[in-house]
Amino acid sequence: MIRYFIPIALVFINFTCQSQPIKPAVKDWHLLDYKKDGYRGISLAQAYELLKNKKSETVIVAVIDSGIDTLQDDLKPIFWKNPIEIPNNIDDDKNGLVDDIIGWNYLGGSNLENLSISVPEPYRTYHRFKNTFENKKEKNISKEDVFTYKEWKRSEKLIIDNYESAIKEIDGINQNFAIIIKTNEYLIKYLKKESFKKADLVNLSTTTSDSALLSKRVWLNIFGDEDFVSIDFVKDYESYKKELEEKITFKTTIPVDYRGKLLKDDGYKIENKNYGNNNLQTYSGYHGTSVSSIIGAIRNNGKGVDGIADNVRIMMIRAGLGKDEYDKDIAIAIRYAVDNGAKVINISLGKPVSPDKKWVDEAVTYALSKDVVIVHASGNDAQNIDVDFNYLNGFKIDGTRLPNFLNVSASGDKSNGGLVAPFSNYGKKMVDIFAPGVDINCAIANNGTQLSSGTSMASPVAAGIAVLLRSYFPKLSATQIVEIIKKSGVEINEDVILPATKDKKVAFKKLSDSGKIVNAYEAVKIALTY
Repeated sequence: MIRYFIPIALVFINFTCQSQPIKPAVKDWHLLDYKKDGYRGISLAQAYELLKNKKSETVIVAVIDSGIDTLQDDLKPIFWKNPIEIPNNIDDDKNGLVDDIIGWNYLGGSNLENLSISVPEPYRTYHRFKNTFENKKEKNISKEDVFTYKEWKRSEKLIIDNYESAIKEIDGINQNFAIIIKTNEYLIKYLKKESFKKADLVNLSTTTSDSALLSKRVWLNIFGDEDFVSIDFVKDYESYKKELEEKITFKTTIPVDYRGKLLKDDGYKIENKNYGNNNLQTYSGYHGTSVSSIIGAIRNNGKGVDGIADNVRIMMIRAGLGKDEYDKDIAIAIRYAVDNGAKVINISLGKPVSPDKKWVDEAVTYALSKDVVIVHASGNDAQNIDVDFNYLNGFKIDGTRLPNFLNVSASGDKSNGGLVAPFSNYGKKMVDIFAPGVDINCAIANNGTQLSSGTSMASPVAAGIAVLLRSYFPKLSATQIVEIIKKSGVEINEDVILPATKDKKVAFKKLSDSGKIVNAYEAVKIALTY
């Protein structure tokens, strides 16, 4: 008989699952028009109707991301090709990078092995500067070190807060997990199934063994009236347990420099720029593939999905795995993109601290000097990033706004949860505009497609519009492109539910600088007047 003594229902208060949004009634809702179709999309068909008699120029867009499926049928024909480099194991264009044919991977070793382990930036920053700044006040810090000190203090708070909350939970979680595993193992054996649902337990009769009835009670106490799939719940709970264990480790253990060991490069010294490899696919996941497809997957070919821009070349640069990117890698990736002809750069990566932000600021300023638009995802923490920072952003350390930078949050539709995505960051100062980012149809590896949500999807929607404008209106400058996208967005004059709250409402216009949602048709209309 299984014996247990922990009141599980009490401990599970801290482990909650997010409900899934209602799926939109039609695929590709983000491309539709509100007046014609009833969805808060970008009115793409209407934009192309305005452009039907205009010629376009090919625009190179760099996707700084986690990598890409280089065999994706809907993207392969539109990959950027380095006009000088050929696959011969020689640095033909003399830029210090061998065989950068369709882009470059700044997270790879010389043997084509790729970095696959993510170490969060706050974890690295906390231990990197702990001996320098611990127990010091800002008044005692030199002027040139104040920004770094503030980034370290933010890292310290994140690490310590997470540590303390994890310590409070971990014992109960461990004990509960042991019970979950035992009852799960017993029930799948008793039911002769690999997994079970609520209905399987409800149907157990009163003549069932005591052990089965006790196990049944455990699971029904956890979920109450909600349904479940046992195998999924066990995986989710184990993941949550590991997350708590990591939060404890982050405070007590110095991080391993996986990047340095593989790349043979110091991530905190900007001088060396020639490292990495040309393997853009290994450990790339779906992310870079999805982002690229939203921007420019071949239109109307009967395959995969339709991108926004119809005359584009995708330059893939691998520089981050998610909330862990080094400022050095991002800064050098931006410069690589600019030097190789990109006119738009999409960066669907982000993190809460940026100790070497000066390098990124210099790279974005360099992009401005070369007339390049940079579009960035604002992040998925449901936070006000005017207060809780998310990097990159459009302001230099000294507060100067960078006019070629567009920071994008995620909007939705009433059919899939509301006009503001519940996960999206926001900010009247730091966010420029919203773009569709909920249930976006996009490509994934192995020629698949899926609905994906995140500001990572909203950013390429805005970037796709930027590419469209640069293609059909090549004389427009980068700053004009940003200006037009913000000016032409559709203004939403209604209250919306504030992210991370259940029912607190706020005016939509208070959540970004423009108070608008991007719209391709309106952007083209304004561009025609320039």
